[in-house]
Amino acid sequence: MKQTAFMVGAVAAAIGGLCLHGCGSDQRSPTSNASPTVVNNAAPLSPAELVLKSEPWTMEFPAGRTITTPAYRLYTTSSKPFIVDNIPVFLETALSHYTTAIAELPRPSEPLEVFLLDTRAQWERMTQRFMGEEAPTYLRIQKGGFTSDGRALLYDIGRRDTFAITAHEGWHVYTQKTFRNALPVWLEEGMACYMEGFRWDPNGEERPTFKPWANFERFDQLRWGVRAAKLMPLETLVNSTPQQLITGDADAALFYYAQVWVFVHFLNESSGGAYRGPLREFLNDAANGRLVSRIQTQFGQRAANAYVYRKRGVDLLTMYFGKSAAAMQPEFDAFVNQVVKTGTRQQIWQGKSPLTSN
Repeated sequence: MKQTAFMVGAVAAAIGGLCLHGCGSDQRSPTSNASPTVVNNAAPLSPAELVLKSEPWTMEFPAGRTITTPAYRLYTTSSKPFIVDNIPVFLETALSHYTTAIAELPRPSEPLEVFLLDTRAQWERMTQRFMGEEAPTYLRIQKGGFTSDGRALLYDIGRRDTFAITAHEGWHVYTQKTFRNALPVWLEEGMACYMEGFRWDPNGEERPTFKPWANFERFDQLRWGVRAAKLMPLETLVNSTPQQLITGDADAALFYYAQVWVFVHFLNESSGGAYRGPLREFLNDAANGRLVSRIQTQFGQRAANAYVYRKRGVDLLTMYFGKSAAAMQPEFDAFVNQVVKTGTRQQIWQGKSPLTSN
């Protein structure tokens, strides 16, 4: 089954990965936790230390380069020094964030591939090359990119947004190549949005620090959704997909991304961290191939088969957190209202939890 996620809409308004055929895998071989280099958020590694090899990439574009780092193989035609110089550190730091931010997750056992093109025209050519007859679907993307079968295909859309897209789609690349069972759509997309938040080092060194709350796009969309009463109930959220929503109302898909972003924060922080342990267990079960077997044990083979195909339709909230979506709704609503209350935007800018008082 092809696994695909892609970006939709204007990135200035929101950055989102839209799963067409599910993200993650249900038939993976065991992955290794070993990796030649582990990069954490504070690792003082320079691009020179991370770049194992840099060589011309002439298969498609004469000015392209292939940059190899411990965990990535980056193909780029970017003409911007800021991107070329900083993307190796950004990718490796993002991967460390993926594997440690909420749960200790396995490192990939093979290189993760990212294609970052300089122009949309180049991106369109590569999309046609990679996706063949399916390319017209992807070429309708207005701005952004997509991930298919563990390979991200992106193009330059501006200094900050290009890196934010890379962080979001990088999560999809990571799970598609590493997880043995796919996450449900709402959690796959919520985690990808959670991974977008970052700030550059304020001391002047161009080094990212990942801060999941530092995400104005998601925060502003969420606040707008609350004020306009546009947010959907949790029951609808966990049983919807972005592609369903975007066909009727483009704003609905943007609200979806904002809600799944804050829902991951809710599960990680609310009730004094009561849901954090189950969330870690959820992620680890998917990564290590236990999720589908648990669904089979609790709901039966038919439900497990349906989940593998659709990545939704099973009450995983009750299975992991002990509460249905309806039972969790009042607590979630209170959390969201706390997040968007007056005065919290400064904390979002700083990358701090808006639940704290300083």
